[in-house]
Formats: sequence, structure tokens, C-alpha cells
Amino acid sequence: MSEFAVRLWDRFGPLSFCDVPAKVAEVAAHSIMDWFGCALAGSQEPLSAILRAELASGAGQHTLIGSPERADRLRAALINGAAGHALDFDDSSAVMGGHPSAPLVPALLAQCESEGRTGAELVAAYVAGSEIQTRVGSAIGPEHYAKGWHTTSTIGVFGAAAGCSRLLGLDADRFGHAMGLAASSAAGLKANFGTMAKPLHPGAAAERGLLAARLAARGYTANHAAIEANQGLAQAAGSGDLDWTRVDRWADGWTTHRTLFKLHAACHFTHAGIEATSSLLRQGLEAADIEQITLRAHPSILDVCGIASPTTGLEAKFSLRGTQALLVCGFDTTAAATFDDGPINRQDVQALIHRVVVKPDDSLHPMATIVCAQTAGGELQATHDTSRPSTDLAEQGIRLRRKFDAQTAPALGEQRTRELGKRLEALAAVPDIDDLLALT
Repeated sequence: MSEFAVRLWDRFGPLSFCDVPAKVAEVAAHSIMDWFGCALAGSQEPLSAILRAELASGAGQHTLIGSPERADRLRAALINGAAGHALDFDDSSAVMGGHPSAPLVPALLAQCESEGRTGAELVAAYVAGSEIQTRVGSAIGPEHYAKGWHTTSTIGVFGAAAGCSRLLGLDADRFGHAMGLAASSAAGLKANFGTMAKPLHPGAAAERGLLAARLAARGYTANHAAIEANQGLAQAAGSGDLDWTRVDRWADGWTTHRTLFKLHAACHFTHAGIEATSSLLRQGLEAADIEQITLRAHPSILDVCGIASPTTGLEAKFSLRGTQALLVCGFDTTAAATFDDGPINRQDVQALIHRVVVKPDDSLHPMATIVCAQTAGGELQATHDTSRPSTDLAEQGIRLRRKFDAQTAPALGEQRTRELGKRLEALAAVPDIDDLLALT
């Protein structure tokens, strides 16, 4: 039995809702509500329609978010997983190095549906999956992401497998097999950022993680140590051996409450620059006065959001220069519609893109950015760091409910949005997850 798998399962395998600290449970519920809003908005995107056209089945019994169509359990996890990440507006984790809810929630919902599972059970399974996937991501290390792997998928598959293993009541041995199967299913390349393939990654991870847990429950076997073994995932796609110092760092703590939430509908690495420039605009900076905007950012993020000349909404989400130009030209970066193809191709936006300069600065945290705006009257400067989770969970809940309402209402209408939001805000008291899914 793998020492790594044993450590993880001993801690989180028997986790019940009563075992979860209140602030961890609260953030988990925030993540689930945020995912529902992102998935309902994302379900209206072309990529979701394509997936439903190909994969939905009249014989399926499982809910497809934002659609009357149905699919089988595994395909529902895939389609809903892609919808939840379609707008790249979902939560992220600096510990994991990716988006924790994107692969995890759709896998859990697919497993919960038609089984009479409660909201409290969903939260407990979410926390188990979240805590395990962040530890796997931390242990494999940032080298994995730097090589070009999309951790939301390659690490998220372990969260989906772990959370579903918790729902299925697997013992440590079968959990080890589920993790081994998940390790052989880890896939997703950063080269596909800015295309429809990126949201497909967490959808596929949700499907594969759910499949790994369900196969393990039936007795399907795999190498328990496929993460840390010779020629395992850590060696093949990480820095070499599993980094136990990173594992030990989180031995007694919790990582779920360190989740970061997006308030701008673009790659999280663009948010620090958006916030810094927003502060300059509040001080009176105007687009007509700008001669040049210089962004100083950690060089590692340039492979993620360094698209220099974006011409589509998807590309703009992964462009430091594009998001700056949209913001300065008056577009609301918290609105998903800003990242349609029209705004980024407006003449004034394209003209401003060419006045934005990005300079690497390895002294900065990857989620921090310094913005300098050069005008005829001089230079204005602002700095922002988005790596710190909120300490005011009540305020975070209010802001996330506002975001949820804005995303959900176009898909469900005002009445259903209010009802679904009300139930998600009291998720632990929901008697049957099917009640939530019926509203979608």
C-alpha cells in the first residue's frame, strides 16, 4: 500500500460533515455555489452545445446543467465539468496550482444524483476531494505546471476520484486503486489555453475521476503508488521524486479555506493587473491620456496569459495586454459578455493593446502585478496581489451570491435563480441533492 495514499485516506477517507471546521465548510459551500453559477452561464456557451449534441442521450438519466437534455452518469460529469470552466470564471487554489471545483463538483453531483444524498454529504465529499487534490498538487510541485501540464485536469482527476471514493465508502485498499487509475488518466496541456479544449480538460478529469472510483469500487486494480513510484506521475511529469516536505507542510492543516474566487471573467493571473489599473482609473486616469501602460509580472505567468495580440474573447481571457485594454476602454471585466469576440476587436481596444508592455519580474509573486501608466503629465503606479484568500467570509459570501445571481439569471430566470441561490446558501441543510439539480 502506498504511504502517500494511506496518509491521505487515513485523514480524509472517514471524514464526515461534523468533522469539518466551520470556516472550511463555509468556503466549500461558497465554492459549490460559485461552480453552479459558472456552470449555468457556461452551459449557454457554444462549446457546451457541441458537447451536448455529441454526448447527450435520450436514455440517460443524469442532469445536464442549464439544459433539459440528459446523459449517462459519466458523460454528465464530462459535459457539466466543461460547462463549469467554459468561462474560466471559477475558483482557484494556489496550493493545488489550478481550479479545484471545476473537476470535483461535477463528478460529485453525478455520483450523488438519484441516490438521496444530502447537502451535508456533498460538502463533506467536496472537502475530502479538495484536501486530497491540493496535497497531490503540492507534492508533485510547480515544475509539473511549468512543463506545460494543465493541473486543473492532471491534478483535479485525483480530487474527483477521492471525493467520489468518499461517497462510495471505499476502504483504503480500493481508494489506493482509484488513485492509481486516476494517475494513468491525468492529462491536459497548457498549449490549449485560449481554446475550447481548456474547459474540456476539467470535464474529462471529472469523468475519469468518477470512473476511477467506480471501477475501484467494483474491484478494478491499479498500482496504489502510481503517483510516487518509479516511472509514476511525479517522475514522468513532475520534478522527480514526490516532495515529502510539501506533503508534511499540510499534515495537520486544511487547504480548502485557502480557495481564491474570481470576480473578473478572465484568467486569474490577469486579476492583479486589472485591480491595480482599476485603482488608477479611480484616481482619475483616462484612456485618452495614456501613452503607455507597463505591467511587471512574474515570468512564469507569461506562458499562461501572455497572448500578445488577442482577437477572440477566449484569447482575451488569457492576455495581460488584452484585459488591460478592455478595462481602460470602459468594459466591465466582471461581466462574461466582455469576453465575447466583439469587445476585443473594437478599434480603440486593439489600438490600446499596442500601448501595453509586459515586463518579466521574478521578484514578484505570480499572482502580484505592478502597473505603471505613463501619461504626458507623468507616471502613475499601483500594485496588487490576489494570492491572499479572504478573511471576511460573510462579505465573500455576499459578493459570490451577487456574482451567482448575475450568471444564473440569464439561464434560469429570476425566480429559479432566487430559489437555487437560497438553497445553496443553506447547502448543509438540503435533504436531497436532486432538489438542487431539478432547479437547473
